[in-house]
Amino acid sequence: MTWTIESTREAAVAADAVFALYADPRTWGRWGHNATWAEAEGTLEVDGIVRVRAGYGTVYRCRVRRFEPGRALELVVKPAGLTIVNRYQVEPVGTGCKVRHAFDVSGPLAAVTRPFLSGM
Repeated sequence: MTWTIESTREAAVAADAVFALYADPRTWGRWGHNATWAEAEGTLEVDGIVRVRAGYGTVYRCRVRRFEPGRALELVVKPAGLTIVNRYQVEPVGTGCKVRHAFDVSGPLAAVTRPFLSGM
């Protein structure tokens, strides 16, 4: 089973300003849905690793699956029984940008976690 939480919004903010937050893991604790801190192990690039501390204390090693500067970032994390893909995209529109966040959950425990995680 796979399920997704997704949100798309337009904002009167420059796309570059939004993407700067995605490109700097040190900011993720300020805006991430369940991150209290994060740090890249080296350069933020495809196959790079970002360590992210969840709100309940566990630190996860998230692999960068996609990184398109100024446009998109995807991270994969595999806690026991799950694969979670976090997708962040931004594109300029009019006088601001369109921001899309999606959270895909799959794996043997996906069905069990849906009631708990989908309310985030």
